[in-house]
Amino acid sequence: MASYACVLPSWASRIAVTVMKSEPDPMLCPFFGKCDGIWIVDTDTGATEFRANLERTPDALCDLIVSAGSGRLICSFIGEAEKRRLSATGIDVRLGSCASAILELVASFHQLAAA
Repeated sequence: MASYACVLPSWASRIAVTVMKSEPDPMLCPFFGKCDGIWIVDTDTGATEFRANLERTPDALCDLIVSAGSGRLICSFIGEAEKRRLSATGIDVRLGSCASAILELVASFHQLAAA
């Protein structure tokens, strides 16, 4: 009997989080389009990266998230149009609490409510 390994594509291990304050301890931002940027956590390697949201609009933030190559997103709020747009590209969007630390949110991704 053959055995098969489930290998996830690299984007599936990257979780983008909409954040305020990029260093040293980013926090989940309550405003989707107005956030400072996205904090990307690679769950396979533990590597992190910050990408700034320079235009501070929902459309520009969606472009930033898609270009980051993340398969998952954590935010505290997202508009219906932005949710549809990101979901159409295959991004799994979840809602988190601003009271939680970024790494706690990442670790509990699958327990977070779908947007």
